[in-house]
Amino acid sequence: MKAFIIADSHTGTLRPTEVPAPPPPGNDQVQLELIGTSINPIDPLVAKGYGAPLLNTKRQVPLIPGRDAVARVADVGKGVTGLRPGQRVLVAASPRTGGTYAAVFNLPRKCVAPIADTLSDATAAGLGYAGLTALQALAAAGLSADNARGKLLCINGASGGVGSIALVVARRWGATITAVASQRNQDWVRRLGADQTVDYRDPAAMAAINADIILNFAAPGDNHRQNPLLDLLRRRDTPGRAYVNTTNPVLSSVTDKGMVGGLATSGGIYLKKRLAAHQAGIRYRWVLFQENAEQLAYLARVFADPDTPSIVSDRQPLEALPEAFNDPKGPPSPGKGVFMVEAP
Repeated sequence: MKAFIIADSHTGTLRPTEVPAPPPPGNDQVQLELIGTSINPIDPLVAKGYGAPLLNTKRQVPLIPGRDAVARVADVGKGVTGLRPGQRVLVAASPRTGGTYAAVFNLPRKCVAPIADTLSDATAAGLGYAGLTALQALAAAGLSADNARGKLLCINGASGGVGSIALVVARRWGATITAVASQRNQDWVRRLGADQTVDYRDPAAMAAINADIILNFAAPGDNHRQNPLLDLLRRRDTPGRAYVNTTNPVLSSVTDKGMVGGLATSGGIYLKKRLAAHQAGIRYRWVLFQENAEQLAYLARVFADPDTPSIVSDRQPLEALPEAFNDPKGPPSPGKGVFMVEAP
């Protein structure tokens, strides 16, 4: 069967090839036929060995990457409930599990949720991994559909895949949102529901952001030592302040120092930052992706609503996946680009 593999972790180059079909699904596994997928920024990094002591402990090559997909159930293993062959599903797998860049693949049941007919293939193809990361960041900040209304929220990196989905969900929950993005992506984040927009290159505008909760999805600067948005929260004297960061140094630390040294280093950084934030009255959290079928099902319901804005900015045939994956500039922005088995 057709798959896209990483044969050399030094170059991390993705290429198409033929591989044996997977075995029947094991206990609590689902066998899936690919309909469409996408690229997450972590995928090309993992392909080159980033985070390998934690994410690819056996240094396995060839490696079939891929974190999310829309797929059709081909078969279910023993113990699987709530799914049947022929059903369309939303897929999100951790970098340790992965493998969606193949015509057929097996995943644990917790990576899969059924979807309604009103959720398009294109939207579902790019929703899973970034969407779960967004939901888990919102939860880490203490936000939910029950309490978000009227909260002042700033999303840094709002035009990326995770930021776009977090913006849509938080807007649905009623939060007042300041979206930080490049000037060229200001219209994109406004369409998704941002109340205010800020260009991250404008220091004065960044310093004037009015927010009590900050979700940071942007790449860090200066090895996580400089953080003007966290400094902004320190200057405020309001209840419920929170700072959540998905671009934390856990994976970079284990890449450089191995499992034990990397976890010890990043853990020390986290504890120091969390303690300092706590002393200033700020809730401080890092978020690492977790597989979660219930949260996937929630995302599927939200984005099946015809009133929900689309987070897909580009749609290409599956054959275009290697070129985009191997592009040193990384996945396109804004939102999500998707790659479909059937040409657009």
